[in-house]
Amino acid sequence: SSGINAEYGHYFKRINLRLMAYYDYNPESVLVDRREVHSTEDANDKIQKYEEFVNDVLKSDLKYVMEQRDSVYEEIAEYTKLQTYIDRVYPLQKRPIKSRINIGCEYFMQAEVKNTDYIYVDVGLGLHIQCTFEEATKIVKKKIDQLTMKAERLTDKSCDIKSRIKLIVSALGELQGLDIESSQPQNVFLS
Repeated sequence: SSGINAEYGHYFKRINLRLMAYYDYNPESVLVDRREVHSTEDANDKIQKYEEFVNDVLKSDLKYVMEQRDSVYEEIAEYTKLQTYIDRVYPLQKRPIKSRINIGCEYFMQAEVKNTDYIYVDVGLGLHIQCTFEEATKIVKKKIDQLTMKAERLTDKSCDIKSRIKLIVSALGELQGLDIESSQPQNVFLS
């Protein structure tokens, strides 16, 4: 038994430090030591503090990360739409094209493009570059790959926050003497 503690003790300390560093919180405000709880008032105060932590901090963090991820998915959809447009227009190159252009707020206007040799692509920070259809295809594919990786990172981050919420909720249930696993499933992630 002491060999196992010596072997894995440093590992658990590292995990604990990483969890605290992730949220940059005071260890006393995040971790519960049952030996410190001396009365029901102390226990109720700690439980209240953790419930506030889940509701005020973790759920708002989760909402923020999910909103970021949704905006990344919207941006991916825009670049996918651009790729579809390029695929449709490229065979018609060297001919004038009539198209409907969104001028904002889903208002469209009829437009005629006389020179279809080049296309302007938004590369970020409000910068648009003129490029050929082949160059635009490369730029769009690269941008979609970058945005997909960003969306995956945000998904991982949201899963991490959800697991923290579940961990704290189960610890709270244990402190209150409830059996969370046997109770009916509840949606603790979104309010």
